[in-house]
Amino acid sequence: MSTLAASNRFTAVAGAFFYLQITSLYNNLRRRLLRLRQPKYLLGALAGAAYMYAFVFRHLLRSDTARTTSLQAMPSALLSDLPVLAALVLLLIVWLDWLFAGEGVELGFSETEIAFLFPAPLTRTALIQYSLLRSQLAIFFSSFLLGLLLRRGAAFGGHPLQYATGLWLLLSMGRLHLLAAAFTRERLAQRGLGIWPRRALVLLVGVVLAAVCLWPVHAELALPPMDTWKDAAVLHAWFVHIVTSTPLVWLLLPLQWAVAPLFAADTASFLHALLPALGLLGLHYWWAVRVQVSFEEATIAHARRQALRQSARREGRLRERAPSKPRSAPFVLAANGVPALAFLWKGLLALGPMYRLRSWLLACVLAFIGVQWVAAQPWAKPALLAIGAGFLMLGGWGLLFGPMFMQRSVQRLLGYLDILKSTPLGGRQIALGELATPVALMSFLLWLLLWITALCFVMAGGRGVFTPMVITMTAVGVALLVPPLSALMLCLPFAGTLYFPAWIAPAKGGGRGVEVMGQRMIFMAVYWLTLLLALLPATLLAGVMFLLVNWLLGLLLATLLAAVAACAVLLLELHAVLGVLGRRIDDFDVSQELR
Repeated sequence: MSTLAASNRFTAVAGAFFYLQITSLYNNLRRRLLRLRQPKYLLGALAGAAYMYAFVFRHLLRSDTARTTSLQAMPSALLSDLPVLAALVLLLIVWLDWLFAGEGVELGFSETEIAFLFPAPLTRTALIQYSLLRSQLAIFFSSFLLGLLLRRGAAFGGHPLQYATGLWLLLSMGRLHLLAAAFTRERLAQRGLGIWPRRALVLLVGVVLAAVCLWPVHAELALPPMDTWKDAAVLHAWFVHIVTSTPLVWLLLPLQWAVAPLFAADTASFLHALLPALGLLGLHYWWAVRVQVSFEEATIAHARRQALRQSARREGRLRERAPSKPRSAPFVLAANGVPALAFLWKGLLALGPMYRLRSWLLACVLAFIGVQWVAAQPWAKPALLAIGAGFLMLGGWGLLFGPMFMQRSVQRLLGYLDILKSTPLGGRQIALGELATPVALMSFLLWLLLWITALCFVMAGGRGVFTPMVITMTAVGVALLVPPLSALMLCLPFAGTLYFPAWIAPAKGGGRGVEVMGQRMIFMAVYWLTLLLALLPATLLAGVMFLLVNWLLGLLLATLLAAVAACAVLLLELHAVLGVLGRRIDDFDVSQELR
């Protein structure tokens, strides 16, 4: 009788779930179709649809089957190690979750869902089932999309439906494990095991398991000599010897069952791996339902925090901050001076103590100590070159895409521009003041990355013409270019906000969908084109200056003077752009432009 009742409750929950989801999807789709009547959403939808076809769905329509992927180009020995490597990564993720997870259990409901579901006559088990069913839509879509991105199953030799199913099993199992683990931790906390004793216990268990599993092969843990890495069989033999040792192989076995359907090469092996994975999925579901605890208060608090974060993102802030104690001023602000300094003072004060000059200096000192420690190791040179290259790429990525992440902070100007225009400040002063804080943040961050990159390359000794002195002079030249280049790049989203406010201002329905993605793609295309045109004069003058001075005075002075010449051109362009933005601000009527 109880089994029948439970089945009826599950059926009712599933029916309500499907009704709510289908209704929500219909209303969402209808709203998005209706707003296509606006040109900004129509053009964005066309651009987004073209992108999805070119990079995702076009592969489904291609008839060639001989095409291979980069994964297939890997040596078969290393390709066979991927399931075990994935199991090791999963083991690390599970351990880190148990180690660093906080207290409380939340089911990820929104405030609207809480107001609808919690007063309803539903048991906690029914709410858990609803939460799990609700997450299946996102998991299924992610699995299907990733299956398409694997290009018709050419990655490992299987069918794309196998990938989609394997990904669905893995992601669903991960969702159940996180929920069941949170329930278990909360139950342990109710029995007197606090968060720090629990973390100490998890850390101790991890250390003991690592010692027990690796002790039989501790003499073979050292990597093979670097000159033998060209032979994939050497790395494969070393890796297989480690992971097939008796204690470790049994520890990794359940995790290998979880990832086995994803790496199945054919239908037969997929079906053979499917049953253990389904068993693990069912075991996690039983675990989550069995150890359930009270989650109402934590879910309500999480929903409130999520609502505050969404509101902050819509307003252009990084996060919603609760009232805190008074903060110290970032620097002494004089009664008279340049208005941009007042904007910078206000912006740094709002950001908090993490963005003070002493914090950046401390980060530089710690980076110096870390690089010196690496330089003292026997494997120093290749490690320093790899670390330097990594930070160099990170700095380039931050320089190119940093303004995109700070676009929201520029868009906030539309909310209080009418207040700024009522002050005795001109449009040019307002534009310069609004750019002061994001330019300072980008500059200090890029300087930090450049400092670490130069340290790594200098300590590695350089290579060829790139001697330590050349590397140092190049770093100084790039450091000179960072502030004007960052300011010029931030002017582009600033100009888009001022000249196309109807396109930039987010709609009340949210900022998701193919049409919004298309809008961002259009903006990125215009952004890159404008940036290339702006950099062309500076690049040409710097190139001519470098060739001339290098012929007359040498490489070191040529590098520095070329950077100075490029910096001068960028400053002139920035001066002109600020004048244009200032005139636009003077003529901007908020009541008319945002109507």
